[in-house]
Amino acid sequence: MANNQEDSVKKKVLLAARRLFFGFGYSKVTMDELASELNMSKRTLYQFYESKKILLEAVIYDFFQEFQEEINKITYSKKEDALVSLKQIISLIQAHITKSSIHAFEDIKRNNPKAWETIINLREKMFNNEIRKLLIQAKEEKTVRDDIDIEIIVILILNTIQAVINPETISRFPYTTEEVIDMLSKFVISGIKKPKNNIL
Repeated sequence: MANNQEDSVKKKVLLAARRLFFGFGYSKVTMDELASELNMSKRTLYQFYESKKILLEAVIYDFFQEFQEEINKITYSKKEDALVSLKQIISLIQAHITKSSIHAFEDIKRNNPKAWETIINLREKMFNNEIRKLLIQAKEEKTVRDDIDIEIIVILILNTIQAVINPETISRFPYTTEEVIDMLSKFVISGIKKPKNNIL
């Protein structure tokens, strides 16, 4: 199989596996079901990924690579100020979380702790870097309050996102995940933004 064709098939497998793993739960989906979804034999599927665990790991890295590319489109556009870009990234996070089942992530956490640790590490590294970068840029643009500590805000946002993807947290409130993250965005932006009459 030519490299381009092989890459195309692998991407198709990753997208189908992502939809099933993130939609129904890692433990709920079998390789037989995935092969059937892809209209290919299980033997062919195993030629690309030797096990379901290896496939899940590939799905996770592929997901975060795509996520990073979407963030790059926002941060490198230079059309908006840093706080607007920060709000767009929080909305992007909201969109991705909303498209996935919170219980599916809980399933990964429970049934494949190593994969869950990978998700946590990749998410924190990516969000940590991008959020910090935008807050530093906002400081330079003088659009955030002078008394704001960037590291505290980064930790606050990361911890809140972590709480939001926990089914037990969301179940306590009469709000959807989307509504909670939207409130987070409003609280953070309004809390750190410098009043216009104080902007030099």
